[in-house]
Amino acid sequence: MNDRCPPMRRWLVATGIGLLAVLAAGCTETRRPPVAAMVPQSTNGVFGYSDKMLAPDLYEVTYVSPRLHATPASDDAHGLEGEKQRVYEMALWRAAQLAQEKNYPAFEVQHESRDVDVTVRHEPVYYAPPPLFFGGCHWDCDWPFGYWPYPYDYTYRTSAAGQIIVKLTVKMLPQATATSFDTAATNERLRKAYASATFALTQADY
Repeated sequence: MNDRCPPMRRWLVATGIGLLAVLAAGCTETRRPPVAAMVPQSTNGVFGYSDKMLAPDLYEVTYVSPRLHATPASDDAHGLEGEKQRVYEMALWRAAQLAQEKNYPAFEVQHESRDVDVTVRHEPVYYAPPPLFFGGCHWDCDWPFGYWPYPYDYTYRTSAAGQIIVKLTVKMLPQATATSFDTAATNERLRKAYASATFALTQADY
């Protein structure tokens, strides 16, 4: 048996353990505490609500979510149907807030869009078949690669993240109609539902 193999094998084991520790630390660093959902987008530049006046009684209200865990499936919602509804209602809440600020008792959503922008990633995942680090010294024992019992193999890991964008065109009304929202009632209902809503920011690098 080649005398140089055992020291190199020990070096490989130590290096592997160090690499696993670094990877574990990296995973820990990506976990961040939940953040409040009902915030102006201007506070972070990533997610939240925004609005602009199109006319004295007409506004465009937008809510953009952060990137959320999604499924690579081909359906329109990509597993985010529930989040789409939540984002819509937070946009609607902002519309009710605007109506209250402008002293309108009612408002109407004249147009809406609910879009999901999904990014799907296919990343190679490399692994070495067992026995790991304990194969024979197949070729040049001065190099770590000589200690693998056979070459690297790999598979693919598929992950997806989606960003939801809701836009509402909102008409402020001096009095209620059959299709309008009551400003005070809508504000109260959505405040109770979403005042403490949060997003868990666990997705990165999409």
